[in-house]
Amino acid sequence: MGGKMATARYVLEKLRSSDGRIRVKTLSGVSALVAVIALLVGVLPVFASHPESKVSPEVIDQGGGFGKCSVVDEGHLPSAAGNEFHINNPTPGLHTSADGLVTVDVYDLPEGRVFDFDVIGDSVLVYDVVVNGGPKSNHYDYDADEAGPVSDADALHAPAKNRTSLHNLSHINVCYDEPGKVLFACDESITLTEPTGLFRIAEATIFANSVVENCEDKRASFSIDNSEPPTVTLSFEGDGTEVVAGRLDVTKDFGNPALFVDLTYDGPGTFVPVQWCDVRNKAAGDGTEFDDVLETNEYPSLLGVADEGGAPAISCKVDEEENAAGIQYTVVYFELEDPQWR
Repeated sequence: MGGKMATARYVLEKLRSSDGRIRVKTLSGVSALVAVIALLVGVLPVFASHPESKVSPEVIDQGGGFGKCSVVDEGHLPSAAGNEFHINNPTPGLHTSADGLVTVDVYDLPEGRVFDFDVIGDSVLVYDVVVNGGPKSNHYDYDADEAGPVSDADALHAPAKNRTSLHNLSHINVCYDEPGKVLFACDESITLTEPTGLFRIAEATIFANSVVENCEDKRASFSIDNSEPPTVTLSFEGDGTEVVAGRLDVTKDFGNPALFVDLTYDGPGTFVPVQWCDVRNKAAGDGTEFDDVLETNEYPSLLGVADEGGAPAISCKVDEEENAAGIQYTVVYFELEDPQWR
């Protein structure tokens, strides 16, 4: 975390290079981007005329069965998606998930059994697909790709048996969820970028501290909405009572420094200005530098921090930079379940 503050000096460069897509900076996300070229030792002839999935599959050393989309079960992906459509021994024809949101069309080709998938409507997208055949499975990792989760793909298949044929199709697992759902791994950042609008960059991290003793990977909907009023939302799964500790780095482009407005957050019933934390300057001692870890190497908590009304703060500001171009860069800590900032 100590190196994250250096990003403030490159806010404008980040804005210029932004393409509006979600960037997931985790080791699992990076490894999933690496296509296993040896999968087919060349593309099977059928796929030259019948377009394959929008990402190349990775062969994983797993068999089939339900639960491949699980976040917590050891040996599974995990997937950021919370819903799973599992088909055992898929037969040719159309298969529909129990909620009616995903369809899978299975059919035979000379090289083996394959399938297409589609989502119904626009309420969900597909994040991962695991296809088992033989001793291993193909993993199609859509949300690790720059294009993000998808609504459809064609000619997905099990691992290749040899250069000309596929293993029999044994299990299909489609992992799907609402758009914007991501998987937060502890101490790893997830970054959203938008090419236009007030909120340009939002980078969030979750961690353990004196309030949250055990940091566990969590799914959340993380989004920037630049319609009126512009809002950054971070909504974790759960019943709304479980406290999540974390950090948000947010960049706002006002276009004119005269228009600067302090960042606010969704406090008890209304949006209130984000106050400064007492954790500022623990190491420097002169009030000019921000130290984001305490001397005990633990992340700071918000205990004892109050908002402007005197109520315990659930979000507080630890750094802020503004420039003549109208760019405002703010770093906040939070301890709450579903934070929103404006």
